[in-house]
Amino acid sequence: MRLRTRLERLSGPSAVAIGNFDGFHAGHRRIIDTLTAQAGRHRLIAAVLTFHPHPRIYFNQPVRLISTDAQRLENLKRQALDRLFFIDFADLVSCPADVFVNDVLLGKLQARRLVVGGDFRFGRGREGDLALLRREAAGRCTVIRAPDVRIDGQRVASSLIRRQLAAGDVAAAGRMLERPYAIDGIVVRGAGRGTELGFPTMNIASANDILPPGVFHTELEFCSPVRARRSPPAAGASRGGGRHVSATFIGRAPAFTDPRRPLRVETHVPGFQGRVYGRKVRLHFIARIREERKFADPGELVEQIRRDIAALGI
Repeated sequence: MRLRTRLERLSGPSAVAIGNFDGFHAGHRRIIDTLTAQAGRHRLIAAVLTFHPHPRIYFNQPVRLISTDAQRLENLKRQALDRLFFIDFADLVSCPADVFVNDVLLGKLQARRLVVGGDFRFGRGREGDLALLRREAAGRCTVIRAPDVRIDGQRVASSLIRRQLAAGDVAAAGRMLERPYAIDGIVVRGAGRGTELGFPTMNIASANDILPPGVFHTELEFCSPVRARRSPPAAGASRGGGRHVSATFIGRAPAFTDPRRPLRVETHVPGFQGRVYGRKVRLHFIARIREERKFADPGELVEQIRRDIAALGI
């Protein structure tokens, strides 16, 4: 698979899928599966066209994205594609819908099959829709609307997953994503209060937009080598593949800090010992244990932390 950051004329006819693919959820996977099936059946180049930044960010509209650009590219690179076009949205934002179809899709990309979702919009001012796409492509390219995917009785969509995550419902979001929601970050120094309480935590600075509030059953994955020791109580905490079962708090630590401060991400891996400052990690969210709450004193907090760890089942 070849990644391109600028549009270029393909060497032959193609099957093309277009979208933002934020989160790369079950509906996006259906689009890509449809694309690769069409490409294989008709011997076409399998190409995906996506953009950065997200159009809503470009137009300064409020949105908290499920994945970072790096995570989005990582998911798309795993697919059976021949070309992945990751294009600056500014390069196409002023392009009229009909010009986009004729010059970009049918011209440079030589599309013979176009695969899109049902809510696909394109062109200057979002003037293009599925009907316009089919009119412009008629007789030259087949436009395929990928079937919707429904999970838990609801149509899978990035907007729905964003709401689930914002509410802390990581289990429901994980079903729609077909994998646990994950954030990436760097381990940074904290205030050391977890160690004082007997439960040392890794403080994680993350660039992800959505940090679900509450206390969670998570799995911590080191994305770069780390020299660490595991003490006996941690036996069984590692689930293979470099993941370590953990309890993660996301909130403003109202027991100790001003509740107006930014969200903190702190994860405790039972029995883990090692120097990890500066390491890149990925945190996978399995289930919510409870909501954030304020405690009367440190002793009450310690008892609750013990219950949280017991909920991990290790």
